[in-house]
Amino acid sequence: MNRGSNITIRMAAVAAGIAVLGACATPPPPPPPPPPVVEAVPIRPQPPGQASYVMTIPRVNSLGQRETVHLGISDDEKVWHFRSAWNVAALNCLDPQYQPILDAYSSYISDHARPLKRVNDRIDAEYRQEHGARRAGIQARESQMTMVYNYFALPPARADFCRTALGVSQQYLAAEQIDPIAFALANFQTFEGPFERFFVAYEEYQRESAAWDARYGDRYGSSQPGYVAVKNAYGYQAPQPGSDPATLTATPLQETKVVDPDTGAQIPVAPVDETRSSLPVVQPIPSDDNSN
Repeated sequence: MNRGSNITIRMAAVAAGIAVLGACATPPPPPPPPPPVVEAVPIRPQPPGQASYVMTIPRVNSLGQRETVHLGISDDEKVWHFRSAWNVAALNCLDPQYQPILDAYSSYISDHARPLKRVNDRIDAEYRQEHGARRAGIQARESQMTMVYNYFALPPARADFCRTALGVSQQYLAAEQIDPIAFALANFQTFEGPFERFFVAYEEYQRESAAWDARYGDRYGSSQPGYVAVKNAYGYQAPQPGSDPATLTATPLQETKVVDPDTGAQIPVAPVDETRSSLPVVQPIPSDDNSN
């Protein structure tokens, strides 16, 4: 056997020995399991416009009409509700850019006092006829108009309402001649716009928050103020537009009242600070979290 053969045999033997040693070695440990997937739980949806967590929104009937305090009213009542909306705006839209609202409303009720009084007298007569006695008619109309004023003073719709009232006021001030009745009837729906937009936004909040409650409420709900408020409200009648404005917002209000000399109704004066947020934003925490 030559030298080359010896070297080849020796290398083969060494390789075989290494293979045997490798077969006897301890295998490396398996890699650690991946960390558990942490569920990303969103914050519970918030109501629009700093509104209360719980509110009854006027429903839309089978005819597509929103069942508010304005449903089914006469043209005279539309004129008076329009005047009432403008009155609320003049008392509550107080930022300097809203000065035209007060200017226009003051001009409207002073320059057109006679036709507006005729409208008011006709409405009073209808209430007396319906309720059978002068005092009963006065009380019924006072109660109705208080709801109307409260409706237009709805704090969560305030920013949109003031902008809308400013537009109506600028239109009035720019006109050379005004028919007060026609102007009111033409712009009545305009004043309803901010509230319809709020109702739609609030209904969306209701749907989204209900979906959150169904998915996350059992485990994370106790950490969310809105979830707790909804649970605590079960069995109680929720406030609705037309109720005291202070019950319809999460923002504390410094509310006063002004008596309408024409109807005896109380007009809410409740300025809203649009720069302030009173709804707490809390990260969802599971109710079984014992880390604390």
